[in-house]
Amino acid sequence: MITLSAFSTALIRNLLLALGYFAFGYLALMLAIAPGLATAVFPSVGIAIAATLLWGYPMLFGTFLGSFVLIFSRGDWPDSSLWPEQLQHCFSMAAVTVLTVAIAVWSVRRFADFHTALTYERSIIGLFILAGPVACLISSGLSTAVLLQHNVLSTDEVQLNWLTWWIGDMLGVMIFLPLTFMLFARPRALWRSRWLTVGLPLLVCAVLVTALSIRARFQYQDTQQQRFFDQAEQINATFQFRVSKVLQKMQSLERLFATQPEITDAMFQQFLQHYPWQESGVLYFDWVEQVSHAQRLELEPALAFLEYANPGVKYAEVRPSYSIVRYMASATGDRSLIGLDLSAEAKRKEAMDYARDKGEISMTAPVKLVNGDDAVLFFIPVYQHGTEPKTQAERRQQLRGFVCGIFSTKVLVQTSLSQYDNSQFNLQIRDLGTGDLYYGAPLASSDPQWLNWVNFWSYAGRTMELQLVPSAKMLAANSGQQSWYVLTGGLVLSSLLGIFLLVLTGRSARIEHLIAQRTKELSSILDNAVESIIIVDQQGLIERVNKETSLLFGYPMPALLRQPVSKLLAYLPEHKNHQLLQPLMLEQLNLWVGHTVEVTGLNQEGQQIPLEMGLSRVDIADKHLYTLMLHDLRERKKIDRMKSEFISTVSHELRTPLTSINGSLGLLAGGVVGELPPQAQQLVQIAKTNTDRLARLVNDILDIEKLEFGQLKLQPSEVEVLALLQEAKAQNQAYADKYLVRLDLVAPPEAAPVYLYQDKFRLLQILSNLISNAIKFSPSHSVVTLSYQLKQQQLVIQVTDQGAGIAESFRSKIFQKFAQADSSDSRSNQGSGLGLNISKTLVEMMQGSIDFESELGKGTCFSLTFPYYPSFNRHEKTQQSE
Repeated sequence: MITLSAFSTALIRNLLLALGYFAFGYLALMLAIAPGLATAVFPSVGIAIAATLLWGYPMLFGTFLGSFVLIFSRGDWPDSSLWPEQLQHCFSMAAVTVLTVAIAVWSVRRFADFHTALTYERSIIGLFILAGPVACLISSGLSTAVLLQHNVLSTDEVQLNWLTWWIGDMLGVMIFLPLTFMLFARPRALWRSRWLTVGLPLLVCAVLVTALSIRARFQYQDTQQQRFFDQAEQINATFQFRVSKVLQKMQSLERLFATQPEITDAMFQQFLQHYPWQESGVLYFDWVEQVSHAQRLELEPALAFLEYANPGVKYAEVRPSYSIVRYMASATGDRSLIGLDLSAEAKRKEAMDYARDKGEISMTAPVKLVNGDDAVLFFIPVYQHGTEPKTQAERRQQLRGFVCGIFSTKVLVQTSLSQYDNSQFNLQIRDLGTGDLYYGAPLASSDPQWLNWVNFWSYAGRTMELQLVPSAKMLAANSGQQSWYVLTGGLVLSSLLGIFLLVLTGRSARIEHLIAQRTKELSSILDNAVESIIIVDQQGLIERVNKETSLLFGYPMPALLRQPVSKLLAYLPEHKNHQLLQPLMLEQLNLWVGHTVEVTGLNQEGQQIPLEMGLSRVDIADKHLYTLMLHDLRERKKIDRMKSEFISTVSHELRTPLTSINGSLGLLAGGVVGELPPQAQQLVQIAKTNTDRLARLVNDILDIEKLEFGQLKLQPSEVEVLALLQEAKAQNQAYADKYLVRLDLVAPPEAAPVYLYQDKFRLLQILSNLISNAIKFSPSHSVVTLSYQLKQQQLVIQVTDQGAGIAESFRSKIFQKFAQADSSDSRSNQGSGLGLNISKTLVEMMQGSIDFESELGKGTCFSLTFPYYPSFNRHEKTQQSE
């Protein structure tokens, strides 16, 4: 159901479309070439197709209305009886336009995947091909056929008109369809942005090309006009000279009658017997005698034969005086007008009165002869005594008669202009007094006004208008199509430029839309992430944070932008807990890329927040961005602290009873209460072994607690390395014997002893952890080797086994708490998983490092590396390093 509002909107759109169609079409037809029916660019079709694509097929009504009014306004309707035929012509032309637009819209929607955004190359190219060259074949072909049917075109003009029409409509579509879309299509943001990148270049190119074409056309018209007007001036001068030349014979006759009182008919004929009648366009030369009524009565018997020679001639009415043809000469010898009273007709009488009163030659307005030929009569007055009286009254009284020349205007003009090509121009000579034509046909209103030459000539008592226009032949030969070629070629390039820019902006819009969509998705993820996320640029300045960051640190989000990341984050140098926090700088970020580290956050109140930071780096164009994902460790730290306190408490509570139990079991096993039965002895030994393991576990847990809370203090002393390794071997020999593993100590060949300034007890603890692990993970009858060597001011102690090796996937976990390799050969039930973690922490506290190399199936080598100083200065250098 169509509402009143929708109907009003559709009606207004149709009226605006009709107005736009008419206005742009009328302007375009001003650029039309001969015969004035087709133009190099016709915007109206492109506007109509764009409107129908945007608002649907109801816009075809506005297309029909605008086309009908445009065709009607271009017509010339002088005869109302032809209106039905002319209206049918307008209706047919408008129907062709509607059919073209409808087929263009249907084909574009059907085959070009049309959408109003025009961001895909296929839809853009399909739109312009189907709505342009293809659809315009319909308008050009059918319109040319309609014009041919209504005789507006000749068969010779069909090909040129069809081609021009097709190109004009096609360019109108390719240029003005995108411009219309920029005004009305959706999405508005996209099309508004295209005004600068597509619309402005397209419009500027089209305007420049049109301006250059118009300028070229005007220059051509000026040249043609000057050339034509120069020829017209020559034709005018030739015609006037020819007329004056032809009238010289009349002037000779006038002299004959003025000098001879009596002239007979024989003398008159003899005087004109060699005159070139056809070359001059003269039909008759007459002697017109002025007679009174009394003289008429005397002459009537002699002229009575006129009644029989010209039955249609009437006798003149009775008047005081008459102007009678007495003598007559012609090329054919016709004498049928002798006795005719020329003053009986108004035009002749007016000319004779003028000649009589002025005493000079006169001519009549255009007249029709009895046979229907167009003619003009010239009169030269002849007075008595052969001299011209001085006053008008004397001239009227002494008038004797007139020498009269009757000329065929057609022959007179054509013989005057015989030296010119009459097919190149049309001449019209009109009497301004009566408006009648001496020569030529009325000029068509479609004749080009810029080649309309007009001149006024006052002669023999009449004022004539001479008008010259080029003929259709001349216009066809000099149509000025060079400017049309310039305009068409330029507009084709402009339209191709517009399509190219439209494709580029469409692709750019798609990319921008995709980027915006992805940015929106990423922003949604960023803003709704439960972890704090900070994006830092290559200068260490914060570019973006999410809401969780604002909640974590207590700053408003805008207040953090463009602030250094060190404002929020700091870190403790590794294993230097006694030093102050260091600001997190860009250099440290580069070192931590791809790793997860613990840092300290500083909130708005200056409170420290333990954080776990995952760091990644993204390279974008010419800059780098760092993404910091922060996890709040306060809850975890709290839980860990509670766990540690719990374990510590339990461990402390277990140590005393465990010591008592272990001592009691030792006494029982030693036979203090007497020798036990074999079964009881076995049970006591099992209990004693498990109690030892439990005691070691408690001791390890206590050591971990001390290390974490910085309560463990090292007591360095001078330690001889070889003796240290021998002692470690002795302490673990029984354990090796239990697993049938041989312990070997390999000393370097140097004779000089090697010393370390470290805590001997903790070194033995570290070595025991490594040796016991090596024994547990070694097969029976294999060898665990202890060795040491000096490498570039460093001492390296190695424990090598021949076990199953450590998988690469376990390397990152091996030094973590309670970590054990998942292997059936690992004997994991015999270890707590704390030994390596304690060893690593102790080694790093001694400013050393621990690492390992392993190959599956062949064994593992753990290395302890400590800085080494010569014995003579080792105490001083160790103190400096501290």
